[in-house]
Amino acid sequence: MPLHQRVNIDEQTQILIWHIEEPLEQLKKDLKLSKTDEFRFQKRKILSHQKEFLASRRLLLEAGIPPHFLNHDPNGIPCLESGQQISISHTKTLAGIALGANPLGIDIEVFRPKIRQIATRFLHADETFALKGNQVIEKLTLIWTAKEALYKALNQKGIIFSEHLLVSPFQWGDRNGSAKVFFEGKSIDFSLNFIIEKVYCASLATPKN
Repeated sequence: MPLHQRVNIDEQTQILIWHIEEPLEQLKKDLKLSKTDEFRFQKRKILSHQKEFLASRRLLLEAGIPPHFLNHDPNGIPCLESGQQISISHTKTLAGIALGANPLGIDIEVFRPKIRQIATRFLHADETFALKGNQVIEKLTLIWTAKEALYKALNQKGIIFSEHLLVSPFQWGDRNGSAKVFFEGKSIDFSLNFIIEKVYCASLATPKN
């Protein structure tokens, strides 16, 4: 099953998610990578990581972007020759990309019980709402994806998830949310878009105008 989901946030911003079921050879067939990307692919020795890598490039094709237009800045952040903003995420059998005109970040995660064990490392003091009621694992995972997405959109070193990133309370099942970033004496507001499925969730973070 190739393209699993395409979500148009607005006229310029979209999310594409790929459910990875194909063998490696099928994912790689007729896929033209840049020299840098080919080098990055060869460095991945684990089969699942290779598939995730190729699936994200397949998503570029689905979006009408030749994969060899994808580059990386000196910090390893993906960028496109056109200047269009891009963010990439993958986990287990899923890969996703977000495209837009403004800075953005996307993260996808499968629901796992062990997230309870690390919750204190990323939860802000004002995010304890996630620990109450039902779907605790799911809510914690969604907050984690939101913070990973915020981190990617910010592209700033020194961010501490439990101190600098605050996700506003939400009800399980909400498709939209918001967050604040407190960093270097500034407060920045972000919009969040949630994708919630049976076994995984994803968040897109974009700065509010």
